[in-house]
Amino acid sequence: MPLHSALTDPELHEPKGVAAATSGKVYLSDGVGSGSWVRPPYTLTGRLPDVSTASSIYLAIPYAGTVTKVVTVLAGAITTSNATITVRNAAGSSMGTITITQSGSAAGDIDVLEPVANNTVTNDSRIQIETDGVSDTARELFITVYIQGS
Repeated sequence: MPLHSALTDPELHEPKGVAAATSGKVYLSDGVGSGSWVRPPYTLTGRLPDVSTASSIYLAIPYAGTVTKVVTVLAGAITTSNATITVRNAAGSSMGTITITQSGSAAGDIDVLEPVANNTVTNDSRIQIETDGVSDTARELFITVYIQGS
């Protein structure tokens, strides 16, 4: 019998657990010699038209999973006060906040939230992203949400 690295097509096999895996899932290794079948990770993007005006946007969640990261990019400097962005699940519970610092702010500033609570989402639901609007100077804020499928 040849070494694993020398196996040819008729001797290859499907990954462990494939017979019980649900359609549309991929095998994700856990880094310690095992893994599980999950939906692939995916991203959602959105835009707050003016981070300095209190408002919210909603992003539709197509597949269940866990929000692992929210990254924002500011389109220009804001003035007067910091802007606070709150990310909420469909029940309205906060996953956490992002502070966009006014002092020294500029186009391209990146801020990140890695939520650890209230970050599980369900099929066909939503998340809400809101700004408190206490800063000045109208600036767009671009948002990317990373979700690990389940």
